[in-house]
Amino acid sequence: MRRLFFTDMDMFSFARLFGYGFFDYKYNIPDFSSDMFCAEHIIYIVLVYLTGFVGFAFYKRADHEKTTKFLKVFSILMVLFELTKISWESYYDITTGRGFNYFGLLPVYTCSLFIYTLLGAAWGRGRVREVCLAFITTVGLIYGAIGVVYCNGLNFYPFWTFGAFYSLFFHSAMFLTGMYLLVSGYYTLGARDILLSFIPIVLLALVAIPINYAIGSDYMLIYSGGGVPIYEDLASSLAEKGLRPIYTLIMLITHIPIAALVVGVYKAVTAAIGRRAAAADQG
Repeated sequence: MRRLFFTDMDMFSFARLFGYGFFDYKYNIPDFSSDMFCAEHIIYIVLVYLTGFVGFAFYKRADHEKTTKFLKVFSILMVLFELTKISWESYYDITTGRGFNYFGLLPVYTCSLFIYTLLGAAWGRGRVREVCLAFITTVGLIYGAIGVVYCNGLNFYPFWTFGAFYSLFFHSAMFLTGMYLLVSGYYTLGARDILLSFIPIVLLALVAIPINYAIGSDYMLIYSGGGVPIYEDLASSLAEKGLRPIYTLIMLITHIPIAALVVGVYKAVTAAIGRRAAAADQG
């Protein structure tokens, strides 16, 4: 049975206890099935959600200038992290004779938009910045929250590896950044953000769709829904009827009600807080 905690061993040697190294690639880890919802993963989920829903609740309105500086630094770090991850995977793919993974390694997933919109939110101006913040605080927030729980990377990498770490960190960053920007008051959601948040998705789809239909990849999960049972079944059923483009359209449109849900919850919560504050003032 695996031990959950370690003391004097670092993460690298800790991983070696199980027959693999921290930076080992998925094809080099024999007899591994999944670490989804293992003890470590469950603890991680609890900690991230507590940070998002409880920790930030104690923050007052953030200093706008300091938050913008943080976004600028963090946006650069996320680019560097992504380049590191791509380089790491490419090294193993190429040195083991598989070649560059055009089918799944390019940052053309919906979650990849976090990198681009973070740059736009930090360095952009006017409507560009507003569009990026709208995505981060709606669809990005939800996808991050889901990605922490259903971390597909744990189906390929053990918890104590770089592959699992990066996937968990990336989605945690999506969720916590969106929560912080809303709870701190740095960004205020309105009905307009439902459509604004859809703009980055459409722009990325203009890149993903031609690639998917040309080589059969599944960027943005809008071609075959790989790795997600419900998506896969729907995509397969429609593809058999020659209606794969309908699946693609459905997948894109579903982002609108997701954003609407976040905006609705945000408005309901802020209204309740406003009523409580008003009642306290009168009392």
